[in-house]
Amino acid sequence: MIRIALSIEGQTEDEFCKKVLTPFFRYYDIEMIPVIVSTSKDKCGRKHKGGCINVNRIKSEIQKLLSNHDYVTTLYDFYGFSDRPTDDIDELEKILYELFNDRKFIPYIQKYEFETLLFSKPEYFTEYFGDDNVEKEMRKMIDVVADIEKINDSPETAPHKRLESLFELMNEKYDKVFHGEGIAGDIGLAAMREESIRFNGWIEKILKLA
Repeated sequence: MIRIALSIEGQTEDEFCKKVLTPFFRYYDIEMIPVIVSTSKDKCGRKHKGGCINVNRIKSEIQKLLSNHDYVTTLYDFYGFSDRPTDDIDELEKILYELFNDRKFIPYIQKYEFETLLFSKPEYFTEYFGDDNVEKEMRKMIDVVADIEKINDSPETAPHKRLESLFELMNEKYDKVFHGEGIAGDIGLAAMREESIRFNGWIEKILKLA
């Protein structure tokens, strides 16, 4: 079995990996192991895990993972990067790769954040809420950009902010960890891959390793 470490920035991605990605890849004899990036207290206050990602912070952690796994990949939100050296997501992945120049390293950055994937099946929310108001509003958002991976134009209208407002329509509060993993599991990886070209490209790269 191929062992792949998945460097992630927080609890939401950790649950998504454990509940959705790991079972999927295990079928192909690939063991996906999530590892949350440690956050140093000098940049983000009290030492903890998750968030406040930057190139220097992940460098030493990725190096350790490379020496202990067959491959290492990442699942970071574009917005999760502080002091990112470029606003071009492809260029940012290239910069990360060149830190190691190792074929065992497969950097991937989600455009723009994990919640983007939850827009891949708007009809799910009609079933979830028993009302089509959220689905209608979600489809309006998708129609504007045509590609769910482009649903974003500022930090205030990032996918998770939009989900918060959509849940408020139904007098509910969106919980990033609880709802994120649960909805992702219900929607399923197949729907996400079909609607998210960039995300699917990453999945295909991993599958080729088998």
